[in-house]
Amino acid sequence: MVATLLDRHRASRTIVFTADNPTAYAISRAHLIMPLTCDIKRKERERVLSLFREGTLRALVSAQVLNEGLDVPEAEVGIIVASSRGEREHVQRVGRVLRPRPGKHALVYELVVRATTEVGQSRKRRSALAA
Repeated sequence: MVATLLDRHRASRTIVFTADNPTAYAISRAHLIMPLTCDIKRKERERVLSLFREGTLRALVSAQVLNEGLDVPEAEVGIIVASSRGEREHVQRVGRVLRPRPGKHALVYELVVRATTEVGQSRKRRSALAA
């Protein structure tokens, strides 16, 4: 599904959010997109975010680095893989993509496994966003 969404939105700046670094690196390798994790030094992170903001990099994958404290209004698509642990983290991730910018249209996808507890957790997180 990640491949399908990345392909569908290849012209958009996309952030893929994962639960952990191994998953972020696996997605990075599989789809040839830049990982942005705690293992990457601050100077390199700043360079990567600059390239993303200017559109040179079209996609990033991150476990937790982009959850809080970074403003990335250029992001147009968010793909949440391996749902976030709680409502606050989920709100922060969605907020990365929904940051306003003139003329911006944004989409956020949350991937969950059918017939698992993830479905109910996802519904609960979404209802918290609507409140």
